[in-house]
Amino acid sequence: MAEPLRRRVRARALDALTRLAGSPFDPLLRVALAAGAQAAQHTSAARRIERNLALAYGAELDAQARETLTRGVLTHTARLVREWLWMARAARSERERQRVERWIDASVEFDASCDELRRRAARGRGVLIVTAHLGNWELLAAALRRAGLDGAVVGLRKRNDSSADWLVGLRSGLGVRSLPQDSSPREVLNVLRGGETLGLLCDLHARRLDNVDAPFFGRSAPTMTAPAAFARASGLPLTPVRCVREGARYRIRVDEPLELAASADKRAAALDLLTRMNAVFERWIRAAPEQWAWHQRRWPADEHVERASGSEGV
Repeated sequence: MAEPLRRRVRARALDALTRLAGSPFDPLLRVALAAGAQAAQHTSAARRIERNLALAYGAELDAQARETLTRGVLTHTARLVREWLWMARAARSERERQRVERWIDASVEFDASCDELRRRAARGRGVLIVTAHLGNWELLAAALRRAGLDGAVVGLRKRNDSSADWLVGLRSGLGVRSLPQDSSPREVLNVLRGGETLGLLCDLHARRLDNVDAPFFGRSAPTMTAPAAFARASGLPLTPVRCVREGARYRIRVDEPLELAASADKRAAALDLLTRMNAVFERWIRAAPEQWAWHQRRWPADEHVERASGSEGV
């Protein structure tokens, strides 16, 4: 099947914008991205952000607070795009890679909690990392690689989508391997068996994967079962790690590991683990709500009800 035209155009646009990042035209790119964030306030993406904020926070946020937070989300997204474009330059040459690595070193701080992550990695059994679409998750993977934690990340890779190749190239240019979501369990587990880190982004609804309904912001949300399955197969706990912007820099923090409960009922044990994982993600998001991917359809059932009732954004 031929690649759709829109995907080819998107891939070429990403390549062109990557050339602009870090070049003499970088200030113009910053202005263009800021203007794009401003214009996006009047799009369906902004309406979806406000709708999700209403679903998650309810009466905790009034309409003005949701509007303000939506602007913050769009501003952070523009910054994120610019940072990814800059990081993607690492794949272009050794000189560019060194420039990007110096930027990573200057932009990221490791919290004291990261010492436990290093100790776990030193045991040689592998580390099963779970994180969210919060802060800069691509920077998280690259910074951990810079800190000597080799490994791979699992992510969606659409067929016939050369723009997905751009994202894989961003990672590989900084020494991070990508595994498609449809990789065999053995291939994924081999990363851990080799004593490396395996990173899972597991806060959103992955429709193509097995899911279980688990609480998230007080609502039932489809949650992928893969983290629980890999925890059971590897005998490792889930290690929650985040990379969130604090002031002018990003800080990487590690939470307490989440152990899979011993239970004859595998489904019940998985639900318990995933419920605790979602609670960690919710706590992170509440601490830095403007840095989460609110534009995603995280509560598809509730969103349908909101639209049908005409209460969107209320």
